[in-house]
Amino acid sequence: MRISICLLSLLLCFQEARPEPLNVAAASNLTHVMTEISEAFYRDQGEKVNLTFGSSGNFARQIVQGAPFKVFISAAGKYVDFVRANGGRIIASRVLVYGGLSLYVPESSRLEQPRTLEEVLKTLQYGDYRRMSIANPEHAPYGQAARDALVKAGVWVVNHRKLLLGENAAQAMQFCLSGSVDLCIVPSSFPGLDQFASKGTSFQLPEKWHTPIAQYAVLLAEDDGQALSYYDYLWSRSSGEIFRKYGYGLAGP
Repeated sequence: MRISICLLSLLLCFQEARPEPLNVAAASNLTHVMTEISEAFYRDQGEKVNLTFGSSGNFARQIVQGAPFKVFISAAGKYVDFVRANGGRIIASRVLVYGGLSLYVPESSRLEQPRTLEEVLKTLQYGDYRRMSIANPEHAPYGQAARDALVKAGVWVVNHRKLLLGENAAQAMQFCLSGSVDLCIVPSSFPGLDQFASKGTSFQLPEKWHTPIAQYAVLLAEDDGQALSYYDYLWSRSSGEIFRKYGYGLAGP
């Protein structure tokens, strides 16, 4: 009986000492890539990661208000600046990857499947479509870049009833696949995913049409070995291969 009690006490101590999963907030365009990287991190280092995806602007406000995230992957540097300017503690931050934009026409679209980007732009120019979806430019960097690209191309939506705004890039893509819109502008990493590739036609938008979409990794927790290990792992060879697989450009050292 005494031995059993001792073993039980040791087991309880071990369970109490086991670290909690690391809380990470990431821009929604990175859902697939960060999920895969976090799985690789668990395989390599045995530490679990609790990922939350959403818009970078919303996450920045939550962090300032005390949300318990220890690492933040933002779709734009201005939200890192927002956290810093409003009293959020930032231990380290740097550009992680660069993203791009694609115009995507789903099979469910009422438009005839286009063969070139020029054909789609002509459709936008004359308004011969029901609706288009993008992420909300007010707080989603990919939405801001989409608006910039449309303005540069001379086809920014004048009739805003034709524009359906997603809370983030992932929701804009969901709208596109739901049959509610005829086309959307989303991160270039999305159309290549298995669940989207066979369901529509995509066209990469020229990088010169929008400001570079630099995505930042931010370390928020001080003296937290688990958070630091994960932050460093984002620049590992394993992570780099995963980012490239999903079409992201790696930032320099």
